[in-house]
Amino acid sequence: MNLQTKLTRLAYLLTIYSFCTTLAAQPFETVVIDPDGLPVPDMVVYMVTHSKHEGIESNVTQELVEQKNKSFFPFVNVLQKGQSIRFENTDDITHHVYSVAGNNRFEFKLRGGEQYVTQPLQHPEEVAMGCNIHDWMSGFALVVDTPFFGKTDVDGKVNFDLPASGTYTAFVWHPQLEVTGNRLSKTIILDNKLASLIFQLPQKIKPASQQSNSSEFEFLEDY
Repeated sequence: MNLQTKLTRLAYLLTIYSFCTTLAAQPFETVVIDPDGLPVPDMVVYMVTHSKHEGIESNVTQELVEQKNKSFFPFVNVLQKGQSIRFENTDDITHHVYSVAGNNRFEFKLRGGEQYVTQPLQHPEEVAMGCNIHDWMSGFALVVDTPFFGKTDVDGKVNFDLPASGTYTAFVWHPQLEVTGNRLSKTIILDNKLASLIFQLPQKIKPASQQSNSSEFEFLEDY
């Protein structure tokens, strides 16, 4: 093997090594706490990269939102741009689900036991949901343009596997977080030394509005 061939093979191996190093996943934990240092569950957390990483797959699953006991469950949802929402009515009555603000609009009637899948939601934004029959029902979804997203667990934590280097902006969102845009953000430079991030909220999250009404009624099946 001549010198030129050896140099060519070496350059190729270095390119492959550099590519694999860039894509190597690094565990990264985000923790959300309230002003008293207590964990906050059900907060949406998402990471937006400032660099392009090839080979990152989009999330193609459907986000499930149930209508259960005349409420939306879960109350807060997050999905990636291009995903759909699958609504499943587990009540034995009809719901008339809608979202009429913004660019991701939908409206449909859903009888008990039925399902409905929306068109792919293509616009990153907050989606407020309601029911035309039971006007106390409310729910929210956030559409994000990144594959790195999730919700905090009971310990206020959410974990990601991120490409091992790069600059990111981390966001925390909740519809009842009373700050501009209902979200907070921090920019970070990810390296082998940085493995976690803590968000402390400036105030406690307001409790969700009561998902019930004293004048509840069952709607006729021919609605």
